[in-house]
Amino acid sequence: MNKRKQAIMDSATRLFAVKGYDATPVSEIAREANVSEGAIFRHFKSKEDLLYHLFKSIRENFFDDLERKFRFKGLASGLEMIISLLRLYCHFYETRETDFDLIHRNNPYQMPGIGEPCREEMKRIYDKMIDLVRVGIRLGVSDGSIRNISEDQGALLVIGLLTGTVRMRLFEPLHLSEIEAQLVSFCRNALQVQAEPSPSE
Repeated sequence: MNKRKQAIMDSATRLFAVKGYDATPVSEIAREANVSEGAIFRHFKSKEDLLYHLFKSIRENFFDDLERKFRFKGLASGLEMIISLLRLYCHFYETRETDFDLIHRNNPYQMPGIGEPCREEMKRIYDKMIDLVRVGIRLGVSDGSIRNISEDQGALLVIGLLTGTVRMRLFEPLHLSEIEAQLVSFCRNALQVQAEPSPSE
């Protein structure tokens, strides 16, 4: 990607994350990126197309991170697979906070027409996350590291906790890195097989 196109995307990401898509005119993106409005439309068909490319870039970066960083060791338990995934997901969010502020401030599910292709990109991320956690739960129930729970419901709860915590950045002055250890510990305790109480208890 050439430097001018990257500058446009970086500026649009910051502005959409802070002000929102509707409140950000193309002229402001051009000013922030130090390019002309015409330069924006040479790279993107429309403002809507620019938004779509931002969502697509987030999804591509996420898939690249998974490909490069997630290595499931065959001897690890299903629970450890999920903990590894959680840490990877947390790192992805922590290093791309502005990207996720963009997603949450410009919810594609609340943008009729404009949001449809963006929703598809987010769905691909969500589906990948859910599928991998389901696999981890299935393995964990089989190897005894995870209590007997529904794959679908367990995956929904794990991913819901993670994404809900990320979304709280819009309302609370916190970063995921500040509570990552507690988030991972909470999920571990919720998933793992509980020790049987001793007869004296």
